[in-house]
Amino acid sequence: MFNIRIYGILVNENKQVLVSDELIRGQYITKFCGGGLEKGEGTIDCLVREFMEEMRLPVKVTGHFYTTDFYQQSAFNPDHQIISIYYTVKPLAPIEVPIRTEKFQFDETQLHVYEQTGETETFRFVDWADFSEESVTLPIDKVVAALLKSQGPEFRQQFLADDLVSKGTDGTTDFFRKPIVMQNDRVRLEPLTEEHFQPLWEIAKHAALWEFTSAAISTEKDFRKYFKQALDERTNLASYPFAIFDVRANRYGGCTRYGNISFPHLRAEIGWTWYDPSLQGTGLNRNCKFLLLSYAFETLGFNRVELKTSALNLKSQRAMENIGAHKEGVLRRHMVNDSGTLRDTIYYSFIKDEWPAIKETIFKGYNPSWDC
Repeated sequence: MFNIRIYGILVNENKQVLVSDELIRGQYITKFCGGGLEKGEGTIDCLVREFMEEMRLPVKVTGHFYTTDFYQQSAFNPDHQIISIYYTVKPLAPIEVPIRTEKFQFDETQLHVYEQTGETETFRFVDWADFSEESVTLPIDKVVAALLKSQGPEFRQQFLADDLVSKGTDGTTDFFRKPIVMQNDRVRLEPLTEEHFQPLWEIAKHAALWEFTSAAISTEKDFRKYFKQALDERTNLASYPFAIFDVRANRYGGCTRYGNISFPHLRAEIGWTWYDPSLQGTGLNRNCKFLLLSYAFETLGFNRVELKTSALNLKSQRAMENIGAHKEGVLRRHMVNDSGTLRDTIYYSFIKDEWPAIKETIFKGYNPSWDC
């Protein structure tokens, strides 16, 4: 006999995880909020119902997080196998039920319910710094808690993304959710995914790529950290990274991204760009920049696109000037590199008013297309 349980993961704006402290037939249990699936009920409907019944709290299910992938016997009925499904949720109204500060802090009313039914519960938030698999009791919950904790303290932002996008109050619309592909007859820019890790790592092994960057990349572990940060930034609505595919060479050639994006101020930065040394000076960079600038000004309607580089990176400065970027100035002691050294940064920019002329001169004959 299968016993299907549906649970919700709720992390509030203070990065605290909601848990339920329960006393069930003499057993003290701390678990995620939720309960059993009823006959004829969908899993999401079940979770919405459970939050209403337990907390009088309307919630929206924002994503699937985990489903049991191992055998688990029921603690209360040895003949039953437990299958648990976990979703992320967000509240649609303020929480009105009492929120406790200590474990199993039952009041007289809750203890009276226990006397009548053999079950009672109360609710509590656990700070992210204190949350771990030891914060919950049930074996499957422990697995989920460990997975949740591995997401890092920015976990909640991943599930705020749908809210920010759907509200559109800052102009983001569905930008970060779109699979934006830009291409012409020389290059294709693809949204960065895990599948790009290995081909890009083969390029990233070239030490010269990182000479003037703030990142210190010398091992695969270093690059994994850098790569994960790029993926996380898109999830967290901070940047949009792309893998660069050289159509002519029929292979991946590097990486770039939109960063420091501000829809209210209609601006973004093009940066974090690096290419296979064998493809530098072949026109790949110019084609990439044309696609990114065209999309920023003509599709997103931005007023400004900025670029920056180390004051020591003369090669990069020449490349920016060769495509019509306007040199704005030097920000002294602007950054601390991963190596601990200080960096002066030179800023360049394009603005919307200048783009038509640059497009018809420096980029004359270039033809972009995109699929999004």
